Order: sequence, then structure tokens, then C-alpha cells
Amino acid sequence: MTAPSSRPRRRLLAGAGMLAVSVAVFAVLAAFAVFVPLAFQEDPQAPATAVTAGALATAASAPSSRPATQAEAQAALTRAAAALRAGDRAAYRAALPAAGKPARRALGALFRHLSPLPWTTFALTAVPIESAPGRFDVFANGRLGRTGPGDRVGGERVLELENRDGEVVAVADVTPTDIEREYLMAFHDPVTVEGDGVLVIADRTSKGRAETLAEAAATASPRLRLVGVKPDEQVLVSVYSSLDDVKASLGGGPDEDRIRFFSNAGPRLAAEPWRIRDVGVLGPSLDGTGDWLPHMLSHEFAHAYTGQWFAKTEHAPTFLMEGLATAVEGGRDWTPLKEEVASGNQLWPLTDAIGTGNLWMGTSTDDVRLAYLEAASVVHYVLERWGLAGLRPFLQAVADSDLSEQGLDGAAREVLGVGWNSFYRGWREYVAALQ
Repeated sequence: MTAPSSRPRRRLLAGAGMLAVSVAVFAVLAAFAVFVPLAFQEDPQAPATAVTAGALATAASAPSSRPATQAEAQAALTRAAAALRAGDRAAYRAALPAAGKPARRALGALFRHLSPLPWTTFALTAVPIESAPGRFDVFANGRLGRTGPGDRVGGERVLELENRDGEVVAVADVTPTDIEREYLMAFHDPVTVEGDGVLVIADRTSKGRAETLAEAAATASPRLRLVGVKPDEQVLVSVYSSLDDVKASLGGGPDEDRIRFFSNAGPRLAAEPWRIRDVGVLGPSLDGTGDWLPHMLSHEFAHAYTGQWFAKTEHAPTFLMEGLATAVEGGRDWTPLKEEVASGNQLWPLTDAIGTGNLWMGTSTDDVRLAYLEAASVVHYVLERWGLAGLRPFLQAVADSDLSEQGLDGAAREVLGVGWNSFYRGWREYVAALQ
């Protein structure tokens, strides 16, 4: 399915001890009060400027502070990023000290969630908020293992930074609560497991599930050859412990709660999406999947690699994307589709199904499965009759049309050399013969 982050203790004195200390302090202060006037009486001969000079010296020694500039903020964040990647907590705190619990908590969360991960490159990037001097949108980003992109966003914090006598200090955290756990910050205690063409990230409590997925990748990746895909980079697979973690990481999605396995564009600093999508898995849904697990993973790998096919087309029809993924997945029983086509293709008329924006909305799970079968059969039909050379160009031509029957006719004629009526008749015959 495609779919669209230890406190010091205060020691208290017992009542009797506090009373004794108070009495002693009072006695000292009383004595001090007697002798201070005598010791510091003004010398009538002393020049009046002596007191003024002392006051100026005191003022000069007071610490100065002002909002940090972007250059100052970035320099401090660069040092902190190097320490985080090295896992050096002391150096991290020294590179960017924090004043106050909220700022310490914000910086500590970034270190705790992101330092255990295998960053190949890592940066903390300061984006100034023009309306508030010294306030920065700070993005934790980099290349995670051998997955792309190189500017993957792992976490985000909005911090107020001051220059205090030449040292940049985080003085406030004003991060909106709805983005505190976005991206990789949704993992409470993250671990990673590497497999064949895959890097799996999960909470430590789900490490067993992550290892199972990494093992399944060895079977899942080769299935992509069916649609002409040769995996050339690791895919990031996120195993979430709960649906709440999924929604926190993705900033609210997916909208359909029945979705347990999905692909999504990896978040990055650049505006354009990375060419390979991420895969997301709701961890508890893996339990009991058995032999079906590699099929599921190959389905999502197909989304990860073929989503880019529709990056520049007018539309990205769910039907076509799910057709590619379900064809790669394999192992489906064609009986429901054969019955649907034999009865006149009434439930999901092929022309209407291709133009449907969301196959899930208002649809039963059985009907969604039927739509997936129909979409996969179109992919298999094109492959059998026109081969790999015709598959991608035809799907892109369909996606670049207006998705009407006239548009589908134009796409079929342009790429396959047949009109839509001929294509439709051939597809129905193909489905009838499926085993």
C-alpha cells in the first residue's frame, strides 16, 4: 500500500539542621552588619570618581547576551552534530550548552533517539525564523546507513539560541507538540538490522520482528525483476510498535486505519522526493504472517522502486501502483477476479477502476483485494503480450492521460498499437485463462 521524536536532585536539610544553620548564618550576618559600616566609611579625601570607576568595572564584568546569528548557531550545531554521530554525550553538551529544562530536554531527546543509529553522514541544520531573531528551525538530517536520501530528516526542533559572551547557548525550546515525535523521533529506543538491500529500524522491543523482516528481504528483493527493477540501494523499512507511533512519525497518516503495510516518501530537506520510497510496517501485524511475509515485503519494495515512475506524470493512479506491487507480490488466488470478469466486470469496471483516486475509501476489504487482483492482472497481461519494453511506457502514458476512456484509448494506441476496446477484450480473455 502506498501512503502519502536524568534530572539533578535537590537535597533538603532536616528541620533541626536548617535551624542550626539559620542561627549561625544570622550571627555571622549580624557581626558583618556591625563592622561593615566601619570598614567602608567614605574617606572624605577620596576622589568622587573612585566609586564610579568601581561601578563601571562591575558592569563590565557582567555577562552579555544577544540573539545568536545564523553563522554562530550553525557553527555550534555543526560541532554538536559531530559529537552526536560519535555518541559522545559530554562533547555534545559542551558544543551546545542548554539553559533551562525545556532546552535541555529538547537537545537530550535528539541525542537519545538519533545517536544510536548508523549515520553515514549527519548534520544539524539551522534555518532561521525571520520574525524572531535567535529562533531557528533545527533539522537533524543525513544519510542513514546505505539508504537515501543524503539529507533525510530524522528529527526537528525549534530552538531559541543566544550568544552569551561568545558561547552559543540554547535558552528555550518552542517546538510545536505535533512535530516533536515526527520522523525517526517516533522510535522510543531504536535499533537497526541490516539485510539484503534493506535497513530495518525498530524499537528494541521489536528487534525480533526487525530481524525476521531483514531475513525475508533476501527472498523479496529478487521478485522485483518481474517488472524490470534491479535494486541498487538499501530501502529503509520502519517497524512501528503501535499505530500511534505510525501517526506520530508521519505527522498524522495514514488516514485508513486498516492499512498495516505501506510505502511513503522519505522526509528530506530538499523539496523533491527521493527516488526510492521508504517502507512502513505496523509491527504487531507481522505476528503470524508466516510464509506470506516475503510476499508482503516484495509488494512494498515494488512501491519503493516504482513510485518514481509516476513522479512526472499528470496523475499517479492508485490502481496502477497497486497493480505493479500486487503483480510483484505474487501468490494470490485469481478466483474472485475470474468470477468478477465472467459476471460482466460490474463491481470494478476496468475503466472506472483505473481512474479511482482511493481504492480503500468506502470499500470493504474483500472489494479492495478484488481491485488489487484486477490491477495486477493488467500488469501481467501487458507483460505477457508486449513484454517489459511495453510495461512502463504504457503505465506512464495512462497516468499522463486524463484517465477517461478516450485518454486510455490514446495511451494504448500510442504505446501498444491497439485501441482500448481491443485491449479490454484481450484482457478479459487473459483473465478467463488465469490459473
